[in-house]
Amino acid sequence: MEYKLYTDFPNEMLLQSHELCLSLYMPTHQIFQEIKKDVIVFKNLVKEVKSSLEISYSNREIKPLISQLQSMEDDLELWNHSKKGLAIFATLSEMIVYQTDVEFDPIAIVSDSFHIKPMVEYHQNIEHYVLLALEAESFAVYLGTPYEIEPYVLPDDAKTTLHEVLGTQHTEQYQTHGVYGGASSRSTFHGHGGNSDETELDRPKFFKHVNQYVDEEVNQKLKLPMILVSLKEHHFEFRKSSNNPWIIEQSIEGSWKDFSEDAILKEIQRINDQRFTMMLDKSIVNYHNQKNKDKSSDQLIIVLKALLDSRVDTLLIEKNKILPGKIDMMNKQIIQSPIEDPQTDDLLDDMVQHAFLTGTKVYIIDKELMPTNSGVAAIFRY
Repeated sequence: MEYKLYTDFPNEMLLQSHELCLSLYMPTHQIFQEIKKDVIVFKNLVKEVKSSLEISYSNREIKPLISQLQSMEDDLELWNHSKKGLAIFATLSEMIVYQTDVEFDPIAIVSDSFHIKPMVEYHQNIEHYVLLALEAESFAVYLGTPYEIEPYVLPDDAKTTLHEVLGTQHTEQYQTHGVYGGASSRSTFHGHGGNSDETELDRPKFFKHVNQYVDEEVNQKLKLPMILVSLKEHHFEFRKSSNNPWIIEQSIEGSWKDFSEDAILKEIQRINDQRFTMMLDKSIVNYHNQKNKDKSSDQLIIVLKALLDSRVDTLLIEKNKILPGKIDMMNKQIIQSPIEDPQTDDLLDDMVQHAFLTGTKVYIIDKELMPTNSGVAAIFRY
């Protein structure tokens, strides 16, 4: 068995039931001395997993899985290129690995379904953006999240500068000639208009080109929200000439060249947090509004049945809350069982898993933000 490194979430394997599902989470570091400690934490988790599996499975059945985990203890490529967190999901025949930009508490769970709530919480507010770095006479495009940025490569024939766009159609510089110093003196020519005046006249034409080009060649293809990065004085002028629906209200003020990568990432994080908070607040208000119309509920069995009938639009789950048990899919019932049972998982986690299968929006949120005390809240589609 070999593991596969993934970035997209959720992987199809995580949404299916298997005879055995191992979910392992732990924090990781990039400093050598800390990496050595990470490996020790990992070894201890593997020992726990092995002891747990030996209760219900033969050595022959679990050998490929345990051997793969033990070989990862010496995998320098994995540990030397780690981020802040590591998540491993495995069956008896397949293993996938995620490296994340947030830390996880160390935990290993063996059940008949994967424990995915920590990964859902990590991914729920990571939005991908197009960043338009707009200058007075040029532009560039980047792709970014709160954790990474990369250039978006435009076609070779893309016109990205004012000169390329306008060519010979530049506003002509004009001059008036003034003669000073008397008849015998040399004439001194004083220009009026000049480069700054030309740019002022040409900029609206250039911005109009940028708006149309980016909309057609970037936004319509990627369909991602776009953040404008530009000097404050250019924001109004560009937006005035734009009807691009992908440009979001939040923006970054300043020239791209004046930002470090870390500074840009902090700005993206700021915008990302604002958008997620607004979206979450809207969902919570909607939950309360729909309550009087019987289109939302916090009753576990009612929410479960609605999930199984694909009627849930939005599902809110309390962070760190665990309800031991299993879901009887056939009878649409809850089977309560002790968490110590190796076949028992967290009911809330199983509901999250099923929500992904039915296209339901899922948010894992802090207890103080939950609009209910049951650990679950759902807004129905109908």
